[in-house]
Amino acid sequence: MTTNLDPLWWDSQEAAAAGEAAPESQAVTTTEKYKMPIAAWAVTLNGVDLTDKINPRLLSLSISEKRGEEADQMDLTLHDMDGLLDIPPKGATLKVEMGWRQGTGLPTGMTDKGTYKVDEASWKGPPDQITIRARSADMTDAFRVRRERSFVGKTVKDIVGAIAGDNGLKPQIDAALGAKTIPALGSGAKSDAALLRALGKRFDAVATVKAGTLIFAPIGSGKTASGTQLPTETIDRSQTVDVDYSRVDQDDRAGVSARWHDKKTGTRKSVTVDGGGEGKAKRLRKVYASEEAAKQAAAAENSRLSRSKAKCTVNLPYGRPDIFPERPITLTGFKPEINGHKWVVAECTHSMDGSGGSRTSLMLEALG
Repeated sequence: MTTNLDPLWWDSQEAAAAGEAAPESQAVTTTEKYKMPIAAWAVTLNGVDLTDKINPRLLSLSISEKRGEEADQMDLTLHDMDGLLDIPPKGATLKVEMGWRQGTGLPTGMTDKGTYKVDEASWKGPPDQITIRARSADMTDAFRVRRERSFVGKTVKDIVGAIAGDNGLKPQIDAALGAKTIPALGSGAKSDAALLRALGKRFDAVATVKAGTLIFAPIGSGKTASGTQLPTETIDRSQTVDVDYSRVDQDDRAGVSARWHDKKTGTRKSVTVDGGGEGKAKRLRKVYASEEAAKQAAAAENSRLSRSKAKCTVNLPYGRPDIFPERPITLTGFKPEINGHKWVVAECTHSMDGSGGSRTSLMLEALG
């Protein structure tokens, strides 16, 4: 995803951060430089740019992005009062960009929000309108097809690479995760989506498909699968319209323990991943086939429990389509407890309407 930032906005923000006054030509004043926020979008249908034709017809556009193998979803409603708009054909692909044409204090430019395959379309009236529902075109049907195969003694890199190749995708795998060996994965008929889900659960990682690439990386790492650090976005309370924070008080866990079967001695043993607390360790019910498998399961569960301690939904009146799942977030201007957490985006929804407005809703998970 790329975002083109307005140089005037960017330079003035850098100067402010450095305690310097922005150049006189870039100084923002309410009488000369204030720009009314106006959202923008672009859409192509099967490679043909239809932005100018469709833009006047826009009633609503919403894009929901989630981590994991679940496909991103786009909902688009257009008016058809003149009856000249065609219902898109089955299997049509829509590429969508969202952003801000202008707006003081907003990152202007367009963000690529991906390509979507139309799988639902409806028409109703009066007033006549067409509603289109599409899902990420990168998530092929083959992901849902069950097949007989398993991996024994393979690395994560081997497994994800094989699944990517079978689906015509390029693999991009976190280096540390890629080197880990899996004693066994897959038994019986399972889809590639199910295998990736099981692999992600084993390491508290996420498998997702973006722009023809199958990405496998730890949840909440703050990095791309290639190791590049994602920039942290700071959101102040003054930038929000409403926020819903909740905390789940858990026992002072001493970690998570998992049992495994030692074939040499014929006995069950256990391994514990420290959670830093003084209470009892959570015990996983499953008995694993090896010590390594038990360690991986305990570490993943310990990480998941840490993330479930606090959650926060943040609604922004001015949309930020440049924010996406797994982006690190810092909250300011709230209660000290809320500000003190390190947050990561779990889900986000970007929406806009025909009047030029744009909004974003973020679901955040605490990392600590």
